[in-house]
Amino acid sequence: MKESESMGARNPWPWRAWDELTRDIQNAYEDIGAPRRSFVSSVEQIQPYRDLVHALSEVAELDDDTDVNCDVCFSYVLKSDGLYFVRLSMVGLYATFERLNVRGGAELIASRKDSSSDFERDVFRLLTARGFHVLSEGELNAAVDLALPDIENEEVTVRNAVFSPEA
Repeated sequence: MKESESMGARNPWPWRAWDELTRDIQNAYEDIGAPRRSFVSSVEQIQPYRDLVHALSEVAELDDDTDVNCDVCFSYVLKSDGLYFVRLSMVGLYATFERLNVRGGAELIASRKDSSSDFERDVFRLLTARGFHVLSEGELNAAVDLALPDIENEEVTVRNAVFSPEA
């Protein structure tokens, strides 16, 4: 699906990035009709983002919140002036960066302009300097062609495919 319609909205992904994403999903899951999650244990053992995690731990207190039983990403809680969440996909170089707001909800920081502090700009710079595509809400909600068994009656989204394959 290239720049096509997703839930009535235009797919916000540039076509080259979309092609790369769909290739990464195919390579990770092997079969989009009967996906396998065996890549998770391999990536978990390799720890490909070790240097980035070390760099993040130098700018904030970092807690590992990774749960490979239900996710396909490494998850970290960063504690600075507030609470932040960073997820690094095991599918490819995709990340989410969120701040916890005063109401207890999470707000995505998907670009430098979304950053409201030097700390947030530093984390965003660390992610992008290592080649991560920090995803926006629109990018996360774009529909992908992947048959995930835990998502039967809903459209599978980029969020499901690269971070949380369960509903």
